[in-house]
Amino acid sequence: MTGTLLKSSSNNRLDAIMQALTRASDMAVEHSDMPLSRMPEYFMAVHVANHFADSFSNFGYRLEASVKDTLLDAGVSEGDINDLLENERLRGNGRFDLVLRTGRRGVPAHVVEFKRGSRNSHLYKDLVRLSYVSNTVRDDQRLVTNYLVFTTKKTEGGLRNMLASQEAEHRAEFPRARGRTSYELKRYETVPHWAKDDAKHEEKHMAVAVFEVKYKV
Repeated sequence: MTGTLLKSSSNNRLDAIMQALTRASDMAVEHSDMPLSRMPEYFMAVHVANHFADSFSNFGYRLEASVKDTLLDAGVSEGDINDLLENERLRGNGRFDLVLRTGRRGVPAHVVEFKRGSRNSHLYKDLVRLSYVSNTVRDDQRLVTNYLVFTTKKTEGGLRNMLASQEAEHRAEFPRARGRTSYELKRYETVPHWAKDDAKHEEKHMAVAVFEVKYKV
């Protein structure tokens, strides 16, 4: 890649995620005759990972990164991690889709999770999980800001309404967590989409939404 490499900032990272997925969408259509929303989540993760490595001066990555290993590399003590992994919100025996890493030692900087619209009933729970990662390391700059990338048939307004409803249900179930999850829809961009088995590719609404997720102390 030619040109000046980017430095990490909130806007640069958000723009890079959207650029990577726009290109991934074009490639899916051209080479697979499939819209992005029907490609595997791993396909999106790989394109975002490679775009960050090519575009930024100081980003590497891990795909399907172990939750425990990521927290260890972020400087969380093993004793604390063992306690944290008991919390079902973190799903400590699982993996993160993508962890962006920075510095010579490859320190974890941001978690990026990818979801397709067919799973929208769990969207708010995914936001909570990412905010919990932020809470775990909130006294450090590592993993404080994370991202959820989501393909959806909903309009921006419809997506916000759905999340408001899910958030209200979550607060009713977990009243002590009220207001702790901080998320914001930072990017929303339509991508090509058509019905399954439609040889004419009649255009249907589909968008990529990018949420920036933190934790309110």
